[in-house]
Amino acid sequence: MDDNVEECPVCLTIFDDTLRRPRTLPCGHTLCSPCIDGLKHQGAVTCPTCRASHAVPKAGQFPISYITESLIRRLRGLASLPAEPGKQTAPPVTRPAPKATTGLSRKAQSLLQEQEAKVLAAIRSCQEEQSQLDEYLTTLGGWSSRQQRLQDELQTLVDQSKSAREAVHREESRVEGRQEEVRQKEQQLHAALQALRTAATRQEAYEVIEDTDHLVEKDGQRTGQCLGVFPDVHAVTTVARVAEASRAALQAATTAAAATQAALEAAGTAATASGDSSLPAAWAEASSITDRLQALLAPLLTAEDLHSLTQHVKSLVEAGLVFAVHDVEGQTRHARISLEDGSLHLHSLQTQAPPPRAATLQIGELMPAAPPCEVFLDLAWPGSAARRVVMSLPRDTPGGRQFMLLCSGQRGACYANTRLLKVVREGQPGECVRGGDYQTGDGRGGAALLPHLDQGEYWESGKAGAVRGWWRHDPAWGAQFSIITQDRQRGGGWCDVFGQVVRGLEVVQEAARHRPITEVSVVQCGVVLSR
Repeated sequence: MDDNVEECPVCLTIFDDTLRRPRTLPCGHTLCSPCIDGLKHQGAVTCPTCRASHAVPKAGQFPISYITESLIRRLRGLASLPAEPGKQTAPPVTRPAPKATTGLSRKAQSLLQEQEAKVLAAIRSCQEEQSQLDEYLTTLGGWSSRQQRLQDELQTLVDQSKSAREAVHREESRVEGRQEEVRQKEQQLHAALQALRTAATRQEAYEVIEDTDHLVEKDGQRTGQCLGVFPDVHAVTTVARVAEASRAALQAATTAAAATQAALEAAGTAATASGDSSLPAAWAEASSITDRLQALLAPLLTAEDLHSLTQHVKSLVEAGLVFAVHDVEGQTRHARISLEDGSLHLHSLQTQAPPPRAATLQIGELMPAAPPCEVFLDLAWPGSAARRVVMSLPRDTPGGRQFMLLCSGQRGACYANTRLLKVVREGQPGECVRGGDYQTGDGRGGAALLPHLDQGEYWESGKAGAVRGWWRHDPAWGAQFSIITQDRQRGGGWCDVFGQVVRGLEVVQEAARHRPITEVSVVQCGVVLSR
């Protein structure tokens, strides 16, 4: 870039007052209107001078640089003014004038314009490539820093292992020294025993007995000292901690290596031609370096990555490309993960396979083992789109745990594609809707998944939104549930309550007014994943 304020630094064309008006980016650099329009990409413009990225204003154009226009007019005006009499002036600064095209034919002018467009397109292509390389370089720098941290952590573990080994060697030396003392003592005792057996006179007998008493008493003291000295608490606990940490690190490294190897076998390498069938489908479809990175790294997604919800992971989730996997007795099912209201939602397990380029995690890495947690039901009926009802399960009760399993489908049975069965106490205080028959769909089924459902620490509630179980009415209805839609004004509340609606109570209340109630179905369900 030169210092000519009259020219656009991209196309090197002189600014004018019509088509090529100067416009200033937030970073302070000025370009002509056509060049800025050509640099727009996904709602942003990358400055070709400083590489800063700027969002396109809502109006669609960056502000006109009136200062630049005024300066250009002033420069052009000064160039034509005559010098004052008797005053010396500096020689005018001459700028190369734009090549005159008035003498060219229309065809020649058209060819020149076409070539100019090609050059501008090539410039934009260079700038786009530079932007992608800058982004890739930033990613590589992040990887390098992360790998250095891992290396430092591994080195710390190695140093701790060395210290533990040194502690073991010191303890071995102490034990070996004690063993030598014990061997010498044993020899002395054998000698004393021989003396006892060979004493011939009374005087010899008394002397041997006295020596033996002293030796045995001293040995007893040493035995007590040995128990007080061995084992060394610090050495043993240090070795145990380091050994446990080392085993955990090796197991994690083995698991990660296996996952990486599987991902590489499925994805190929970046050096392979794009037509290689071993590469993921997204590789061939990718239009940028970042897209190809995402295609290669998608299979390496971890639970930690998912919960951190980086921009890369967020884009995968929003594209419907993240699934939880559940393998039981040779059957594999998948659960889609979505991002709604700022929270990750794990939908119920399905037999349909995910897209070929989807990232997968084991469901055990994501699902809570038991409440407290939040679950959801999506209710729909003719004339109404599916709407979500979110319920909190605040305690770890058998009923709450079973409800969570039926929302996720981990045990096979699931509330998805079931329907509501009945409105209890219709129009009266304490009204509630009943559902959960995943077997027959007519209210006569819905067997319990867990035993001893009646032994949990439940509570009573007569408030709208309370979720309760029906296992006390009939053991065959152990999975059925009801949601209170109208407060019970007096006389206590319903028992066996294990949950509470926290969002979407109005959806349940509208469903209770729909007739017939059996047209209201649970089209989807799942678990809200905590972050």
